[in-house]
Amino acid sequence: MESRVIRPEEAHSVQLNEVVFRYGIGTAETDGALSMLEVTIPPKTLIKPHMHSHEDEFSLVLAGQISVRTGERTIEEIPTGSWLVKPRSVPHAMWNVGDEAARVLEVVMPGGLERYFEEIAPVLRNHGPDWTKRYSDLAEAYGLTILDDWSDELKAKYGITL
Repeated sequence: MESRVIRPEEAHSVQLNEVVFRYGIGTAETDGALSMLEVTIPPKTLIKPHMHSHEDEFSLVLAGQISVRTGERTIEEIPTGSWLVKPRSVPHAMWNVGDEAARVLEVVMPGGLERYFEEIAPVLRNHGPDWTKRYSDLAEAYGLTILDDWSDELKAKYGITL
C-alpha cells in the first residue's frame, strides 16, 4: 500500500437504481483491508435489505436523516452525525426518511464490496432473459442474502421505494 491522494474526479461512481455509490478507496488501495463508499440516498428511498456473510459494515450519516433496521430492531429518524455498526451475518436495511437526499459514509471490512456494485449495476439496468438468475448468482458469489420480504414490508410501512 502506498500513500496517495484520490481527487474527486478520480473517484468511481456506480448508480444502482437511484442510489449512488461513490468511492476512491477500495480493496485495490488498501490491499483488501477495507472499502470506503459515500452513498447518496434520494428522498423516500430504500436500499435493498440484505445480509453480508463476508463483511462488517460501519456507517456515518454525513447529511440528512435515515432509518435502519438491523435484525428485528428498527431505529427511526437517525440524524446527521450518527454512527452505525452493522456486523456480518446480521440482516439490515437502511432508508432515507426525509425530503432531501441523505449521504452516508460506509466503511466495509474487508474490502471488495465495490466490485459487487460494479457488477450488479448493468444487471439492474438490463432486465431480460435470465435476469433473476444473474441477480441471484451475483449476490451469492459475494456472500449476500437479499431480503425481499423486508423490502415489501418496509415499502408498505414507510411509503418508500427501491
